[in-house]
Amino acid sequence: MRSWSSSPRRPARFPSPTRGGSSAASTRSGCAASCLPSCCGAPRPRAAGSASGRTSTCPPKASPAPKKRWSANLKIHRKTLEFLGTRNGIRLVAAIAAVIVWFAIRAATSNATLITDIPLAIQPPPDWSVVACSSKTIDVAFLGTRDDLRYLNRELIKATVDARGHEDNQPFTVVLGAAHINAPGSARIDFIRPAAITLRLDREITKQVPVKVETQNLLPDGYEIEKTVVTPATVELSGPAQILDEVESISTVPVDLDGRIRSINKRRIQLVPGENFADVQIDPPAVTLDLAIVERSVSTLFPDMPILPMLAPGRALRMEIEPDVATLTVKGRPELMKTLAAEDLRLFVDVTEISGAQSSELPLRAVLPNGITLVRTEPSTVNVRLKD
Repeated sequence: MRSWSSSPRRPARFPSPTRGGSSAASTRSGCAASCLPSCCGAPRPRAAGSASGRTSTCPPKASPAPKKRWSANLKIHRKTLEFLGTRNGIRLVAAIAAVIVWFAIRAATSNATLITDIPLAIQPPPDWSVVACSSKTIDVAFLGTRDDLRYLNRELIKATVDARGHEDNQPFTVVLGAAHINAPGSARIDFIRPAAITLRLDREITKQVPVKVETQNLLPDGYEIEKTVVTPATVELSGPAQILDEVESISTVPVDLDGRIRSINKRRIQLVPGENFADVQIDPPAVTLDLAIVERSVSTLFPDMPILPMLAPGRALRMEIEPDVATLTVKGRPELMKTLAAEDLRLFVDVTEISGAQSSELPLRAVLPNGITLVRTEPSTVNVRLKD
């Protein structure tokens, strides 16, 4: 007969589905909160002194690994140093250093300045000249250090194009470059503007042309230019054949006639170059001018004017004058000439100095009213012979 204990027996505990599910969820939640996920997800055993011998399914807690990271970095540094000690490593270091130095030098020598309006000189072949050039000046941009650029100026920079190998009068193009620029210092050329020019050359010739006197304004009423004398009358031009072929004369600077009643005498009056005369030489460049200004007059001819002898007072002579008539030409202001008649004029021959019976050739003389001028007599002389 089995004996029964008087103390009440403890009922066996079986987890109910509800409680068991809640406990498992709580366990998993606590595990997730306190444990770090394992890289492989395998269950992690509890420690030996654990109250329960069951195996935990929580992933192991991640332990900090600064020592491992430091060790890995140390290995990388060691391998880097070992590589830099090799031939390829030295080459890499040298290449990096060269790039750094190149950038430093480039930054130090990349200061820029622009010099504008530099005269462009063209060297043509012998006996040739420049007829046309698309640009007389150029602009040049320089790069360099401040010391290289400090003393650059237009006067020290020479721009030259050598065209001595081109003997043709057709246009041609020259691309400008550093070879055409001569500048002091070590500055380098960045760009040239314009980058190219167009030239045209022509053969030089020599030509003689007359000088033409140019005047401006008018003389006062009643005056006119009687005579113009230019010394020398022609000058020599030297220049491109295509230009000089069209030149027929060359003019003086204008002579102002406003208010002039006296003749003009200029010992050095300049000649005016024509269009496109930039490369034309004028020899001489100045001339002498004599401009005779007289009152305006009208000429009148009086034919068959009798020739009278002029005798000394108290002397009577018989003589023969051959011819005994002449033609007289006089001039004067128009208003005087309108009223002038033959009776107002006298032609005579002076016989006061002759003696003997020989024939003498004597000049004719005229007695004229005021304002009337003798032009000529035809004939200008007569033969006079005294009679007994």
